[in-house]
Amino acid sequence: MKFKSNKQQEESANVSKVTVLSLGFELTGDIISRSDIRADGILVGSIRTDKKVVVGEKASITGDIIAAEISISGEIVGDLYITGETTIYSMASVSGNITTQEILIQKGAKVDSTIKTVSKELVEAASKNSKVKAVSREELYSIMEERKSQPKKAEKVDKVKEEIKEEKTDLSDDFTRNFPRTW
Repeated sequence: MKFKSNKQQEESANVSKVTVLSLGFELTGDIISRSDIRADGILVGSIRTDKKVVVGEKASITGDIIAAEISISGEIVGDLYITGETTIYSMASVSGNITTQEILIQKGAKVDSTIKTVSKELVEAASKNSKVKAVSREELYSIMEERKSQPKKAEKVDKVKEEIKEEKTDLSDDFTRNFPRTW
């Protein structure tokens, strides 16, 4: 029998999580995620994750990407900062600067880029100059955790609705006492 630590259980739970921008979906805005990201739709905005990004054949992304790994089959216009492996498949089109630890480009891919293969630390340093750097990952994750711990808006709305309902009941009772039906 094998036992896992809490950290191992947490990591294995995150493995199966994937943020998906499905085919037909269009989004304007940045995506920041702790999980893998699969894009098959259109994104005008940047992506930041500590995990893998997969860009499908029909996907179009206009914005910078910071990730641990990326596989590109679709179109990207923007700078890439990849701390691990970058794979550009034959049907892909990439425009922008690529800073990565490793790169594989298949024959037929359209690449209009400056490519730098450097150490993981240099990729991370270069990514700090990206437009995606507004908030550090740690700050963002702590903000997200803080929001999770606060009561949700829906809960607050339900509470206010309940208070209004109680006030209406009280007013209705007062009205009935003061103006009894006489017919």
